[in-house]
Formats: sequence, C-alpha cells, structure tokens
Amino acid sequence: MAVSKRLAFLIALGIPLVLLTHWKTGALFWLLVCLLVWLFDVIAAPSPRHLAITRSLPHTLRQRAETPYTVSVKNPTKRKYHAQIRDAWPPSLQALPRQQRATLDAQSTTTLQASFTPQRKGTLHSDAVTVRSYGPLGLGARQFSAPIVQQVQVLPEFRSAKYLPSRLKTLRRLEGNSLVMQRGQGSEFDSLREYVPGDDVRDIEWHSSARLRTPVVKTWRPERDRNVIICLDSSRSAAVRLEKYPRLDASMEAALLLGALAGSAGDRVHLIAFDNQIRFHIQPDRGAGLITEMAQALADLQVSLTEANWSGLSHTLLSGLRQRSLVVILTGLEGGAERSGLMPMIEALSSRHHVLVANSLDPELERLALLPSKWNLNDAKQSLGRFNPRDAFLAAAAMAELNEHEEAGNLLPLLGGHILNATPENLPPNLADAYISLKRRGQI
Repeated sequence: MAVSKRLAFLIALGIPLVLLTHWKTGALFWLLVCLLVWLFDVIAAPSPRHLAITRSLPHTLRQRAETPYTVSVKNPTKRKYHAQIRDAWPPSLQALPRQQRATLDAQSTTTLQASFTPQRKGTLHSDAVTVRSYGPLGLGARQFSAPIVQQVQVLPEFRSAKYLPSRLKTLRRLEGNSLVMQRGQGSEFDSLREYVPGDDVRDIEWHSSARLRTPVVKTWRPERDRNVIICLDSSRSAAVRLEKYPRLDASMEAALLLGALAGSAGDRVHLIAFDNQIRFHIQPDRGAGLITEMAQALADLQVSLTEANWSGLSHTLLSGLRQRSLVVILTGLEGGAERSGLMPMIEALSSRHHVLVANSLDPELERLALLPSKWNLNDAKQSLGRFNPRDAFLAAAAMAELNEHEEAGNLLPLLGGHILNATPENLPPNLADAYISLKRRGQI
C-alpha cells in the first residue's frame, strides 16, 4: 500500500476544523476520517498483480547515445486501472522517464515509451518493475513489484567512427595508385604496365618485355593478410584521467578505429587486453562481425589497479607470431616506463616485428608546466601578488612527467621501436594515419 499527495491535501483541509473545535478532539476526529477514507480508497483499487508486464529491449546500447525501449502493460481484467509504473535500472543507464502514469483500459495493452542514455559501459542488470494501482479518489494505492530481471550490454561509444570514412577512402586510393607504389617488405606483385621514363629499371620484367616487344614493369600494391596486433593496456596506467575520461577510453577508441581500418584493408586483426595477466585475446576475423566482437569484448573491460605484466605479454606475442607483424601497444609512458619492462619487451620484439607505441598524453600537462611563465620576475611586488606555491608544485610535477615522456620517447627508437604521442582526441586519427603511412611505404 502507498499514499499519494492528495491525502496530505485532504488532511490539510481539516486545519480550520481543528482551529474551531477543541484541538485534540478535532485533530483526532479528522485524522480518523482521513484514515478511513484512505483505507476505503486502497481497498477499492484494483490489484496490480493481475497485470502482465513485458519489456522490449535492444540487444546492445552505445555509451552516451540515446536508445529507445518500451514497457508493455497488459490489463486482462474488466476493470480500469489508474496506475503509476516505475522501471528500475542502475543510475548510470539514465533510464528516463523514471516513473510514468498511465490509464489502463479494461482488456487492453498499453505501451509506454522510455529511453536509455548510458554513461558507463558494461553489462547492466535491471531491477523490478513496480506498479501502483490507485483507487477512485486517488488517495492511496496498491503496490506490486514484478521481478522482471533482464540485462543490456553497453558498448564503448566509438566516437572515432567519424574518422573511418575518410581513412577508408585514403586506403582505397592508396591500393589503386599502383603506378607510384614503392616496393617494400609489405608489398606484393600486382600487375604489369608499360614502362615510362622515371620508373626503376629494377622493376622491368624482361621476359614479358621480350614477349611483348616493349618494356613493361611490375607494379606493387600493399600486401594483404598481414597481422595487426593491437595490445591494450588496462593496468593502472589506464586509470589516469585525461581531460574528461580515463586513458582506457582513448585507447579503446583508437583500437576500434584501427581494427576497423585494418580489417577493411584485408589484414588479420588481433586484439589483446592485458594488465597483470591477459584479459582476452580476440583472434583474427575480417568479417562484418569484427568490430562488433571487439566492442563486446571491450564493453566489460575495466581498469585493474595493478602493474602491467610486460614479460607475460612479450611471451604471448613471441610464441604466437611467426609472420612479421605490426604490433601496436596502447599505453602511457609516465611513471618510469623505461624501468617497468616495456623497453626490454620492445627490444625483443623489434627484431622480428614492427613495434609502434601509441602514447596518449594529458593535454593539461603543457598548461600546468607554463604556470610559472605568468609570474613577473622583474617586478618583485607584482610577482609577490601573483606567486602561488601550489602553482609552483603543479608546474614542477607537470615538467617532471613531460621529461619522463621525452626520455621514453628518445629511448624507443634506439631499441628499434616507434612512438606516437597524441592527445586523447587526436590519438585515434593519428594512429590510423600512421597505419596508412606504413602501408604506403610497404613496411607491413
């Protein structure tokens, strides 16, 4: 049973009666009357247990994207219901509206519209659907909670999908532009064409030239079926907040964009998530379900506040890869990365594979490092007013972290690796451009 605001208004109407009579007698009499009327109203309300409630949910949701769904309430009785329905979900799903009033006609089905705007990814479970059936006066209601337990999976937002059409266009243009394609480790023979001045004489196909009685040269295109290994660090480094979101979000955006691009180029895409252990390893799939499979795996991936096990990742890569591959490591280089095991792993991998470390930078570091530049050291009085010890400590910490990034970036090429530094917003498109550049040069 439940009460409504109307009961409070009814009780308030008795205030003049209490003031005109003996206050104790009048108050008790009026409260008793209100209680009896409320009890009669509750008894007269139809039972909500007779209602049949079902949800119609989408299979998956996108993080921070509005998705509609419906709640259907079937009234099999011959009575009319004045009901209030509340569908309970975790707050991060932002299921709105939280409560809805509906008039349920006899022997009919009413469909209520609602929507999700999830703010967190993962698999989320529903609670019960609670129905209040109000009496004729609307003073009280019968309440029943239907235990309809369902789940929805919230996939990563994939904001970087907006960059995919332009990069696919560039990739298709690259594959078709065989006249200027350079031969490299990642290129394969495509076709023959007539020799033009400026072509490399080493590309002349002499047997075909003799048969056709005109010089022809070989053309090359980016080799397909190459391995692209995306290694996503979900250790405590991924918990660092960059602008509005943690580093893990930026890494997932970059992984999804690169996976979609490499899969469209005909390469075999692996996705490995790791912290102190391998969380999952998605095997190559170039079908239409590649991005869906990656997104579903990333949906339930959470940051682990542990150290990354670089030696374990190195063993997995070295033992599982026979063909020369592109290994992309999405991580952060702060906190003494050169001493954490990352650098020895890169040194071991670079002799057999092309290793690229994608480092997502905090754009706030540059601003904090420049805080002392606002101080006027030539004017002592003015400088004293602007000097803030907190700014000095923030600037020192920011400069120390920038120095760590610079040291790691200088060390990586010496070990045979390559580095890509970018802000969270620029990391996905810059990584896609780096992949296209490697394909253009025939290095993968």
